[in-house]
Amino acid sequence: MYTWLEASWQQLNQARLQDRLPHALLIRGQDGVGKQALALHTAGALLCEQPDAEGNACGRCAACGWLQAGTHPDLIRLEPAEAGKAIKVDQIRELGSALAMTSHGGRHKVAIIRPAEAMNVNAANSLLKTLEEPAADTLLLLLSAAPGRLPATVRSRCQQLAVATPDTAQARQWLQSEGLGADTVLRYLELADGAPLRAREMAEADSAALRDQRLEQLAAVGSGRMDPLQAAKDWQGDAQRQSLEWWRLWLQALIRWKLADRPPQEPDVVQKLQQFTERVDCCQMFDLSDRIAKALNSMGSGLNQQLVLEDLLISWARLPKRTGARTRAGNR
Repeated sequence: MYTWLEASWQQLNQARLQDRLPHALLIRGQDGVGKQALALHTAGALLCEQPDAEGNACGRCAACGWLQAGTHPDLIRLEPAEAGKAIKVDQIRELGSALAMTSHGGRHKVAIIRPAEAMNVNAANSLLKTLEEPAADTLLLLLSAAPGRLPATVRSRCQQLAVATPDTAQARQWLQSEGLGADTVLRYLELADGAPLRAREMAEADSAALRDQRLEQLAAVGSGRMDPLQAAKDWQGDAQRQSLEWWRLWLQALIRWKLADRPPQEPDVVQKLQQFTERVDCCQMFDLSDRIAKALNSMGSGLNQQLVLEDLLISWARLPKRTGARTRAGNR
């Protein structure tokens, strides 16, 4: 259990010990804060044959062995069949049938749906029957970084638990204990918007190189040196979500720079994007940031993501061009 999840785990464990666990729990928080780890820890406590005095799984019994191997018959993990795709109604129907069966171990049956917002409309409607008529000793754990995308009918039938992003000091200490250097930690925490697990994943994948490429492409599109349609083609793929998240962070940094005279902490962002603080007003940047947020929320909904990217990057290319205005550096 990650240290910053301890308070959330204690809240769940107390509910378990007092037999107050809900039949459905919506665990919400940004990507990379450990929602899945918390869900698996909770499942372990419910399925373990001999949990310890604090409620943690023993790690030694047959049930724990199955959990560690990912083969426990009473734990169902439901995700999109392909990354970035929707969770479909047939998957939810199969889940409902599996939960209705008697548990293998004579204890709970636990289902983890991740990410819950990936359910399409038919899948979410199908889940309502399971939420309204839960089988005995079952627990549905819905994990979501965008709970607002879930239908209100689903949210209202789940108890909610918010997993907060740890403070910078706590996240930095954990990442350094994972072997990342101090300079590396700060950079990847910035790129991951403070989410420690995401920062570690990005460091392991050397996402800095991709991030630098995206920043250069964005500057090139904005200054007319690159076709936005070509950039949209390059941005398609597994890293599309990450690219959009970086773009939104950079826009927010530009807004802070323009409104509060607080330049971004990353020198290359200053170098490549400072021209946009001279020619674009905050309303335009707020509008584009909101549209990027909607694009992120729409991923997995069935919308044509290529068209969404093209529309956003064309809008960026059409922002007012500089008309002889000097940069901040030139004004000094």
